[in-house]
Parts: sequence; structure tokens; C-alpha cells
Amino acid sequence: MRNKTSLVCGAALGAMLACGLGVAAHAQDNTVAWKGAPQWTNDDVYFKVRGRILVDGVFQDVDREGAATDYKTSNIRGRQVFIGIEGKLNNYIAYKAEGGWVNGGNPSWDDVVIEVKPTEMTSILIGNVKATGLENLTSTRFTTFMDRGPYGDFGVDSYLLSVVGKVQGPNWSVTGAVQGDSINNADINNTSSATNTNQNSQERLGFTGRVHYAPLLSDTDKVHLAVSARYRNHGNEGAFNYQGRPDTNYGTSGLYYKTGAIADRDTTLAAEGAWIHGPFSVQGEYSNISVERLATTAPGSNPDIKVGYAFVSFWPTGETRNYDPVAGEIKRPKILNPITAGGFGGVELALRYDYADLTDAYKSASTAASKTLSQDAGKYTAWTLGVNYYPTAYVRFQANYTDGSVDPVVVGRGTDIKQFQLRAQLDF
Repeated sequence: MRNKTSLVCGAALGAMLACGLGVAAHAQDNTVAWKGAPQWTNDDVYFKVRGRILVDGVFQDVDREGAATDYKTSNIRGRQVFIGIEGKLNNYIAYKAEGGWVNGGNPSWDDVVIEVKPTEMTSILIGNVKATGLENLTSTRFTTFMDRGPYGDFGVDSYLLSVVGKVQGPNWSVTGAVQGDSINNADINNTSSATNTNQNSQERLGFTGRVHYAPLLSDTDKVHLAVSARYRNHGNEGAFNYQGRPDTNYGTSGLYYKTGAIADRDTTLAAEGAWIHGPFSVQGEYSNISVERLATTAPGSNPDIKVGYAFVSFWPTGETRNYDPVAGEIKRPKILNPITAGGFGGVELALRYDYADLTDAYKSASTAASKTLSQDAGKYTAWTLGVNYYPTAYVRFQANYTDGSVDPVVVGRGTDIKQFQLRAQLDF
């Protein structure tokens, strides 16, 4: 399953769909509402154009041990420029498609989903979709910090071509998913076949499950709890490499800490928790990844990879984080006094701790070559201070300062990173 059309074709499809909806609803009255962008509704049918613009500034001071060169970076970049559509044909079928440019690279797809709702409590989603993780499921538009840190790099899977089934209640949900690779990746070739590169090719395959429960829901207090499990096999796509960046999406992934391509398959157990008390909140997630080594290229015993984060958040202007107890996700905040109503807007202050321990990958390697492959498998820790200002609920300005370090297993491969990031964001 691969998408080889351009975003232009997707936009054309959206336009034709909009026209089709208009013809189908011609005999009835249309209602237009403004939810960041125009939304057309006609009985059970609705259609909306959506998108986002995120512009970042990233400034780093990197101090590297040994023979590696210290350096500083200063970059202004288009983090995301996306355009898309969403809507529903009736109460049983909905859709979403969004794509654009990330980090100034080639265009790619993000959400591309067909949703079927057999009942009010059940959903089946087919497409490029996420399945688990509180911060992962929370849109980049609404995450407290600019980026998700190492937990987002290898703790959970982002958008993958999947079939996802959900059963939801007023304060709980159960999710199960069969997952392949991203819709943006090319077809998998089997390089061992001399006659047909697609012969016997196998895409990565994974199975993911998540259960969430909100035991406390009141006007002032909300508690979120969840557990999840994931099993993955890399197929013909190359072994899994656990690698992360210093709480930013800038730079080459795994530049400072990584295991190398060591995993044939892995099993992940994860826990989520959050408590929202008025303008104050606490949130954290932790994963233990049990790795089964690819013995042919990375011999040794099977290591465990550990990754997690925790943060506190406070709104001095009185807002509260918008928790959806049905989905177990964080949604768009409601700004109490937006500038569009003559107010000041909303301010959020936050402090975060990130942790990733990859050292077992090096210690469990059994040959010199395998140890060399994992020589950068250190322990990463970081503190990040964040400030968010919302003039309105659809516009946000962010500042993040991160002080991080990699404690290496191999002498001379450590790194200290001091990093300042800025973001201007608009979504609709």
C-alpha cells in the first residue's frame, strides 16, 4: 500500500468531493460555521478545509567530547506547512486527508484516514493514522512543548498505514491496530532476489493495543490513565535503530545517541498518566522496549531500551488543558480572554524532563563490530523550560529552552546541548 500521487492530485480530489457534497445537498439548506476556517454542514454531511503553518527558529550550542568538533547552529525553518480536508458523508462514514511540507523537504502526507462507525461507540479507521501514546495522539498543534523528545522519536509509532479498531465509552477506550509502514515510504524490495526485487518482499508489520480510563472527571479535576503494548517485525525494511534528537525536530535523527540498526523485532510495554487540576497539570509516559537482536549483523544478547518523560504545566491566565475523556487525548485549549474579544490571550508555563537509556544495546553486544555499531548508545537526559502565548485558540507563539546531555558508555562520545527554540503557529 503506497501513495505515489502528488499533493496536487489530493487537492483536486478534495475539490471534487466538495462539489459532490454540494450537489448531494442541493435540495436542503446549507449551514456555514467558522471553526478556524469555514465549515459547511447539511444534515448529517459536513465538509471543512484545514491546515497549519509552523515557522521555527532553532539555536544550538553543542559541546562534544573527544575528537568531535564543538559547534553552534542558527536556523530559521518551515517546520510544517500543511493543507487538507475533513468531513463526513453521514453518521457512519468520515474522512480526513492532510499533507504538505515538513522541515523544507519534499511534500508528504500526514493524516489520510477513512473512518467507518458501525455504532456510536465503535470506529474502524483505515489509512495513515496513529494508534497509541497520549502525547503522540495529541496533535502537534496542541502539544505543550514544541517537539516530543526521544519518546516521540522511538518510544511510540507516529503515522503508519494501519487498520485501527476502537471501542469508546464516556471515560474509556480500547484500541487495537495492525500497522505497516508510513504511506510516504516506497514499496519494499527484497534485495536477496536476483530476478524480481519485489519477489517475497515483506513490509514491516506491527500489532498495537491501548486501553485508557479516566477515573476522575469533574469541573476542576481530570485524571487520565492508560497502558499499551506493541509488537513489531521489521520485514525486509532493515533493522530497527533506536535514535533520538535533543527535544527538537531539527537535525539528523540519532546524531548524538543511537543504538545502530540492531533489532529484528521488538516488544514494547508503555504506561501513560496525567492529572489536570484547573490551570495546573502533570503528565508523563514511560516505555520499556524489549529488543530481539538481528544476529547476522548485530550479534549479542537481547537488550532493553527505556525511554520516558514527565512535565508540569501551569496557566497563570486561568485556562485549563482541554482533555477529551472519550478518546483519551488532549485537544485545543479554550482561551478565556482572546485578543479578538479585547482580552490579553492565554499564557502557559511548563517544565519538562526527558530520559532515554540505550546503554544496554552496547553492553549486550558480543563482538567488536556489534559494539562499534552501538558505540553511541548512551543515556540522554534533558530539562526543557517552555512558554506558550495564545492570542487566540488558533494562534500560538512558543519558546523552549533545553539543557540536555548524553552520558556515553564509550569514553569520549558524550555530548552537551544547550538549545533555544521559537515557533510561530497558525492553524485552521
